[in-house]
Amino acid sequence: MPDFDLVRAYYFDPPSPGSRTPSDEALIARYERRRFEHCILRMGDPVAEGLGPHGSMIGGPGKPTTVHHERAERTAPIEPLPLSWWDYPRARLRLLPPGGEQAAHSYLRDLAGAHLAGVPNRPSAHRLGQMFRSPRLALGDRDILAQLFGALPPPRFKSLRTLGGVSLYELARALHVTRNRRNAFVRWINRFAVRPDTAF
Repeated sequence: MPDFDLVRAYYFDPPSPGSRTPSDEALIARYERRRFEHCILRMGDPVAEGLGPHGSMIGGPGKPTTVHHERAERTAPIEPLPLSWWDYPRARLRLLPPGGEQAAHSYLRDLAGAHLAGVPNRPSAHRLGQMFRSPRLALGDRDILAQLFGALPPPRFKSLRTLGGVSLYELARALHVTRNRRNAFVRWINRFAVRPDTAF
């Protein structure tokens, strides 16, 4: 359960970007601040809509009940940590599933078929693997990886590494290149980030 006193504090005084994924309270405060700002930009009335300090979450008792239609802490976009945080030996290690490269290609073929079915010029398994390994991607390839990251269900995040033969570093690089800020994926991969100045 979020600490709503902390949410209120973060609404008015956002925490500076830290070295890890923001707390749930910081994400909820950011989400409510964005709702308030969007209301102003669309020429709405935040008082009538009970947003920010005019709603119960931030304004406290006696204000209209704040209603979020999604879990802010699970849907607010998150910035991934810098790529250098995955530049360590274990993160660069490519794990191959039993069956080796052929099994990894089979998994990537299944992944492309399931999550890139409507994409023009859908990549082959070999090409998809190359896209993850490439430090520079063409715009079309970036779009394909962005589509894949957007469609991939959370249980398959780990499988990209364990069954697809894609390293954590390659996943993080693709995340940065595609400018993906998907909450669930960034939360997952940030768990494996290590500060560059940390001794092993």
